Amino acid sequence: MPAAQTVLSQGSFLHLETGEFVVVAAEAGFDAVAVWRQAPGYRGTRAMAKAAARAGVRVDTLCRGGFLGRAGHNETVRVLEEAAELGAGVLVVIAGPPRPADSRAAEADLDAALELALPAAERAGVVVALEPFHPVLAADRSWLVTLAQAVDVVERFDSPFLGVAVDSYHLWWDPRLAAGLDRAGRRIAAVQLADWVVPEPSRLPSRGLPGEGVVPLREFVRLTREAGYAGALEIEVLGDRFRSLSPLEAARSLKTALDDTAVGAEEGSHA
Repeated sequence: MPAAQTVLSQGSFLHLETGEFVVVAAEAGFDAVAVWRQAPGYRGTRAMAKAAARAGVRVDTLCRGGFLGRAGHNETVRVLEEAAELGAGVLVVIAGPPRPADSRAAEADLDAALELALPAAERAGVVVALEPFHPVLAADRSWLVTLAQAVDVVERFDSPFLGVAVDSYHLWWDPRLAAGLDRAGRRIAAVQLADWVVPEPSRLPSRGLPGEGVVPLREFVRLTREAGYAGALEIEVLGDRFRSLSPLEAARSLKTALDDTAVGAEEGSHA
């Protein structure tokens, strides 16, 4: 099997301008980048597309499309167009609204939003990827907190332009993870990797490089491959830890950790 394509998330480098970020990604050996629209250094699709082309990396994913809900339909269409302009095949979205008081009403609103958004996704040629979050974020980020919930939504629509983004940081704890990934199968549109570092008392955990925490990341990758996902692997270690390092040093450490995880997963699949 050929080596996995590797993707660097801009979420790890929010302190860099767009041009510097893509150059660092290319010099560290990444094949592609995941662009964050919320990054302070993001200057729109034209600037990002030109910068990526000059650096010789492609844009794999646009993150995030905001809170996907019926009221935000016009914004969703605009962001899908942005993704297409960047050449990104996937738009990662949050199942809105934030702080849902009633998860059933929120789910109905998501269904209504998708009914409106999927024709636009098809026109753009971009897959909308629902990202389930860790349950600790259910009160103020999204009601979608299990892979099973996300797959339920995707199966209802059965569209090639709707999938799921699976993030090890959010999903590692699920005792039915293997079954969920198998069920998701080729609906997996993106795989994002970060470790879960055991926090100090009364603090939420930070994201760690693969190998720094408790997530069996090689097993996580292996399960996505066995489920049918053949796409790129993205490393998304959020936070400010890389501000104290040179950008290239930080990117190279992320690339090494991602490569070790990918190679270990491949070796494990032949064990």
